[in-house]
Amino acid sequence: MAPHYQSATLIASPSYPNAITWSCENLVAVASGHIVTILNPATLEGPRGFVLLRASEPFSIGVVKREDLFQPCLVPTLLVRDTESCARSISWSRPGFAPNSGCLLAVCTADGHVNLYRPPIGEFCDEWVKVVDVSKLLFNYYKSINFGEDYTPDSVPQEKVNSKQAQEIGCTAQLQEPLSCSDLGQRKRKPARFTSYVYDEDEGYLDASNDADFWLNPCSKSKVISMKKIVKPGHKIVLNGLGGSQGNKAALPCNVENTCLPLITAKQYARRNAILSSLVVAWSPVLPSGDATSCLLRNWCVLAVGSKSGDVSFWKICKPEYYTIDVCMVNRDPILIGVLKAHNSWVSAISWEVCSADSSMSSLLLATGCSDGSVKIWSGNTEGLNQCTYLKELPFSLLAEVTTNSSAPVSSISLYVPAQPQHGINLNLAIGRVSGSLETWLWDPCRNKIENTSACHAHDQVVTGLSWGWYGQCLYSCSQDNSAHSWIIREKQLEEIPVYTNFQELKASRDLSEVSDQCFGLSIAPGQLMIAIVRRLDPNLLDQMYQARTHKAAVEFIWIGGQFLGLPLVKGINICTQQSATNFLWWGSNIFWSLKKYESGETGLALWDIIAAFQVLKKSAPTFLETLMLKWVLGLFSDNVQCGSINNLYHSRKAMMSKASLRKLHLLNIIMRKVMLSDHEQYSSGGENGNDAATDLWEDLLVSSETELRERLVAFTFAAVLDQIAYLLKAASNEDMWFPVGIAQMDSWVSTNSGEVHDHLNSLRSRIKDIGSRIDSVCEYSVEETCPYCSAPVPFESPDVAVCGGGDPATAPAERHKLLRCRASMRLCSVLDPTWYCVCCEGMVDKLVPETFFTSATTSPLNANCDEESLCLSAPAVPLCPLCGVLLQRPTPEFLLSVSPV
Repeated sequence: MAPHYQSATLIASPSYPNAITWSCENLVAVASGHIVTILNPATLEGPRGFVLLRASEPFSIGVVKREDLFQPCLVPTLLVRDTESCARSISWSRPGFAPNSGCLLAVCTADGHVNLYRPPIGEFCDEWVKVVDVSKLLFNYYKSINFGEDYTPDSVPQEKVNSKQAQEIGCTAQLQEPLSCSDLGQRKRKPARFTSYVYDEDEGYLDASNDADFWLNPCSKSKVISMKKIVKPGHKIVLNGLGGSQGNKAALPCNVENTCLPLITAKQYARRNAILSSLVVAWSPVLPSGDATSCLLRNWCVLAVGSKSGDVSFWKICKPEYYTIDVCMVNRDPILIGVLKAHNSWVSAISWEVCSADSSMSSLLLATGCSDGSVKIWSGNTEGLNQCTYLKELPFSLLAEVTTNSSAPVSSISLYVPAQPQHGINLNLAIGRVSGSLETWLWDPCRNKIENTSACHAHDQVVTGLSWGWYGQCLYSCSQDNSAHSWIIREKQLEEIPVYTNFQELKASRDLSEVSDQCFGLSIAPGQLMIAIVRRLDPNLLDQMYQARTHKAAVEFIWIGGQFLGLPLVKGINICTQQSATNFLWWGSNIFWSLKKYESGETGLALWDIIAAFQVLKKSAPTFLETLMLKWVLGLFSDNVQCGSINNLYHSRKAMMSKASLRKLHLLNIIMRKVMLSDHEQYSSGGENGNDAATDLWEDLLVSSETELRERLVAFTFAAVLDQIAYLLKAASNEDMWFPVGIAQMDSWVSTNSGEVHDHLNSLRSRIKDIGSRIDSVCEYSVEETCPYCSAPVPFESPDVAVCGGGDPATAPAERHKLLRCRASMRLCSVLDPTWYCVCCEGMVDKLVPETFFTSATTSPLNANCDEESLCLSAPAVPLCPLCGVLLQRPTPEFLLSVSPV
């Protein structure tokens, strides 16, 4: 029994905690040194994406007198340097913020810069594209307010003196040869990321070659250098801020701006340096816009950036108004909505959660950890944050502050809010420290009190990864001591349980703990059946010829779906296997818990780890999988599983599916396609396996659910047309409303299947027919379609595929072209413009469906009693498959990284 899935090696080693994160669309990002590697867990041996970190341009924050260089506040800046970029913190956004409705990746580097990256859409490369430099926006804000400094009697004359000196030289003096290119006694020097320029007051020009040993860099993990040059009196040094020369190879350009920088004190420089030195980034959950017309839609989130000064800046980022794959859209720049003074020292860890008091009100919860050991929990008003379009008083209030005797710096934080809190407690907080200790806290909103439930010395070194799993029932931690642990809270105490669970796997993977020496983070899969741990490999334990030179670190994927978690077991699952019955019982119960989380529709459908577990069970324990699936399907359409039966479901499946939510039908479609019918050709061709009856049942369920989904989509489109007509009759503007297409093709499909579709759908079709010629003003109604290759007419025969009428079918069948139809509109897909692709049903989508169709999961358009005018047609169209619900993608070559949500 192999507990591991697979492993992926990396070409660089991570340097900071929390170096790995798993996105909601099933991509894994690893911060390993000067590169961020992006993996697809489904194809670890396949293509990868990269974010190559390059030197950033310095920020011109001021000029400091040479005699002030030895002030205590500037000593850390003067004595350290970093020769290459390094990723310090990474975080994924929720899906929908990238141009292809994917996730944005926020990367904070060791030199304090924060950049946002998107996947390459049309670039056909493996390097991700930088969208915006958040640090530059933050610098522009602080520069506009003079870094929040009040003019004091001491600072005003300095500003005037510096201005007078600039006027004397007329801002025309140019820099001489920069340090990276100067020939100082034929001694070659490594290019510095923080370059210093010396201004000679007596001579009135800048001399960059007199004092070449001043290297200024505030990064923490650096090489200490000595200052051998004797400082000449009367000189000043220009500190250019937090960046370096681009590429470190080309000569630095002449920058007249350096002579016009303000003269500031050492304390001012240290403070400006601290507020611009970012340490950690974290994305909040997606939040509703607050508009009454789109209360169900979630279209913005907040990026939190913690700095060395103890401040946390908040950046509001909105989803694109529309999605396209033929034009590379650029999101609007993030909006700075405020800066919170959270701590008095370095902000070392941030964790977000959203707390919903009821269906209409929600608040953001933010946990911040500091290098002085303090931890605070903040509550942000969602409505107030949504209205923040410019800097004003932030709607954040201090909810609780953790007070302990420990002053060890905080290295990791994990915050979790249960969907259904028990005993009035709705917040779980886990804190990992540099000392290796682990603490858990519970906050009771009724008493407005936070209490420590457990504390233990879990690790011998820094806790580098921490994450809640399984609805707050389980806690995972890893450390720099090369250990990873799993914990459950029993009687308010942390109790360790094994991380590794036995699971039959086709391809065994080596336990990487045997060849590694440190762990730098862990992350849980979206379905919570697997965790990923990044480890730094010990070169002494690797093959010195073939491995040690290229294998610096590795990502280890471990199954956790069979763990004992303290959750109640799902009863009634018959174990017909000779293997461990208890292990399979836990696997079945945990899979049920995971699928239950997706039924609510709050999260996107990223079921890769669940589908992968099902596929392994199908080969190792097929009988157990059949029993598991039958029980799950019965519970999907019936509240009382014990009263239901397969015969009742088979005969009344149409009536049951008409009452099911859209998300349940999507889940059924995905599992039937990717698991139960994935090798349907093998079943049908063999005929010896005895599974024909079971296969027929799964086929019938798939056909029934797909037909139900197609009818709902047609009914939604017809209702949208009627709403458009109603707006025209009221003389109201409908410019921002969704424009339906394919009405003629849908009408043909309903007419062909009029005896099998719902009565309400036939009624909607009759009302569409009564509109007459006015229908052209609100939608695209084109009955005739032509082949794009031979211009022959294309009759409507199937909603999925079409064959043109070119040539004689009997004599020249090769001249008839097979064409694809759009899964959303039933019209022919364009052969010139790019289309969307569904990785589950392998269908193409040419016209996207509004988000309202997917969010109104509890109301079926086929219900004659539903209010048709309640459709929010002004909602943006989203790239989701109407028949599967998974995120649509742009068809990419096999050599490029792709997403595998299922």
